[in-house]
Amino acid sequence: MAGIGVVVNPHARGNRRYRDRVQRLADIVGEGGLVRETESIVHITDVACEFLARQVEIVAVCGGDGSVFRCLSAFIPVYGNEPLPLLLPLRAGTINFLAAAIGCRRGAPEKVLAHVARDYVHGGTHDVVERDVLCVNGTQYGFVFGCGTVVNFLRAYYGRHGTGRLSAAILLAKVVVSALAGASLARGIVQPVEADILCDGERVPFRLFTAVLAATVDRIALGFKPTYLATRKRGYFHIVGGPIGVGGFLRSIYRLYRGFPTGERALYDNLARQVSIRFESAATYMIDGDVLPAVAELQVTTGPRVAMIRG
Repeated sequence: MAGIGVVVNPHARGNRRYRDRVQRLADIVGEGGLVRETESIVHITDVACEFLARQVEIVAVCGGDGSVFRCLSAFIPVYGNEPLPLLLPLRAGTINFLAAAIGCRRGAPEKVLAHVARDYVHGGTHDVVERDVLCVNGTQYGFVFGCGTVVNFLRAYYGRHGTGRLSAAILLAKVVVSALAGASLARGIVQPVEADILCDGERVPFRLFTAVLAATVDRIALGFKPTYLATRKRGYFHIVGGPIGVGGFLRSIYRLYRGFPTGERALYDNLARQVSIRFESAATYMIDGDVLPAVAELQVTTGPRVAMIRG
């Protein structure tokens, strides 16, 4: 029986700099473990089938937040009614918000994996936390969903020469300054989308949304906590969204960072189990930082519960 399986995304920023990372991870898990480098989504599904057949108990994902999203979207359908292995996010992406949100041990992927592998070999217990995942349109599984300003910000971020927390923080600062000055950068990012949204069967009282964000974790990129209720109730996720303008965002930025209710009337703020979105015109959206193709309708529901190792 294989104990630990590692999925390595070769395209993640933290992995592109270390070409020998696959071999180093393989040395850590030893002959009884599995390390697979995945070049495509189809390959991830093949790896999921292999891990299920080999009864892997811990799946370490060496990549960014998008890598975890892609793995969950492949593993959950493959495992079906079988219990999912423990998930270990390794920090090899540009932001790594998931690892931060659940309090994962800091350090290079090799260091964290070696610590978990030692505990596993010696029969030690792991520091485990559980979170629900979001299910988008029945086939995509992640922890954070967004559209509108969230997607526009990500596009601007990915278009920069450098990536990482510092680059994202600098871009956010530029957007704030642009908003104060009434310049074009903020106007280009804070653009509304027109949509009808039902939250557990009740219509959200807006038609224009500068941003919509739903999550099952209470912390997203750069330490912001707009979804502060995300872990409050099992089986639910936190959704915030509405036609909040630049002024409202600036008034609320501190409270959004600290995880407090904003009190903004132009911001819907609630727990939900099922959200239906019908866009007036097809719109792009994101899951865990990955920007996905435009669609006309979206269904966001609570997915299965996943157990993750903090390290």
